Amino acid sequence: MNIIGEKQSGLASIFSVKCSYCGHVNEVKCSGEHRAGNRGPLVSDINTRAVLGSLHAGMGNTHLNNLLSTMNIPTMNHRLFKRREREVGNAVENVARNSCEMNLNLEKNVSEQLSGPSTDGLVGIAVSYDMGWQKRGRGHNSLTGHGAAMGLNTGKVVSYSTRCKACRVCSHNKVTGKEKKHDCRKNHSGSSKSMERDVACELWSKAPQSGVKFSIYVGDDDSTTLADIKNKVPYGVEKWSDIVHAKRSLNSRLYNLRDCFKGSNCSVLSPKVINYLTKCFSYCINQNVRNPNSLKKGLKNIVPHAFGDHICCDNAWCGYKQNPAAYKHTELPYGKDLFGDSLKKALTDILDEYSTDIVVNKLAPCANSQRNESLNSTIGSKNPKTRFYGGSESNNFRVACGVAQTNIGYDYIGQTLE
Repeated sequence: MNIIGEKQSGLASIFSVKCSYCGHVNEVKCSGEHRAGNRGPLVSDINTRAVLGSLHAGMGNTHLNNLLSTMNIPTMNHRLFKRREREVGNAVENVARNSCEMNLNLEKNVSEQLSGPSTDGLVGIAVSYDMGWQKRGRGHNSLTGHGAAMGLNTGKVVSYSTRCKACRVCSHNKVTGKEKKHDCRKNHSGSSKSMERDVACELWSKAPQSGVKFSIYVGDDDSTTLADIKNKVPYGVEKWSDIVHAKRSLNSRLYNLRDCFKGSNCSVLSPKVINYLTKCFSYCINQNVRNPNSLKKGLKNIVPHAFGDHICCDNAWCGYKQNPAAYKHTELPYGKDLFGDSLKKALTDILDEYSTDIVVNKLAPCANSQRNESLNSTIGSKNPKTRFYGGSESNNFRVACGVAQTNIGYDYIGQTLE
């Protein structure tokens, strides 16, 4: 056999092979093919798989070509890459949506078993919610963002949405004055920070369409998001605080106090002391789960205990009550009590804000939204913050890859190819 010609399309090739006996020329394809639309030529499987692999690995056309050229393999032009990206991207979004519906039904069934039927016909479920932006830092000038509600029972995404403030095709149309038909994903014009409450209101308002309501919301104490939910959502929502965010908030406030505190004859508010106080705060919450009264009492005793006042301490955790003669603080400098009235008052003022009835009731469930942080990390591996994919549908496709992987694992790749 003699190869007399080759047609290339991305990574796929069609060889023209001439028979050395009869001279007939046959075409040999090096990749399987499939139908990608209602008409037009068949599409090579290898190109579709290469683009899906790029989305899964967080790469774009340039990075894929860098890899292929280093391996001395023919590269893929940007037009072919974009066509195949739109093909697999829409399929990934369908897989992600289906996985969310499946998890929502699981959460619904668990909640019905625990709480029974509701009077309004909607099953209340508890979810954690957080927003992620595709930009380093706080992301409050990012052009894109995504928000997701994740069930507390399954730990999976039950609903998500994206926000985008840019579209390259729309920008080009404005310059040229021509209208090009395209799948525009631009859906936000306000500030990047307002994306968080905008997505939250959308997810909470859309929940009744599936016969559920997000009756419990776990997240950071962003007052604007909670206020918008209460004003725009047609059912009541109970707020639980994220204990991880609460601990970070306390830690930041203590460091700010350290920078501005100028009291005399007081202990030094060193990082070791701050770590001790935040650790006591965390222990107190975890030891009094769903017990607001005990939690409130414990929070009010953190500062007196550190300053050597053990009158109101609980025998269960206070070492001084168990052995007063030999007791030393294990975490404070030199094992000694803190001292200084002005320092004690400043610390008491801060801890008192966390021991009010409203805050204690939010902290008592000991809930957190770390599952959302894990989701944001997974999405970040598909949609890196060092690169911008928000000018087209690519941003949404990559978010869908992260959601699908979180919900069903790496099986989402096989389901997408089906």
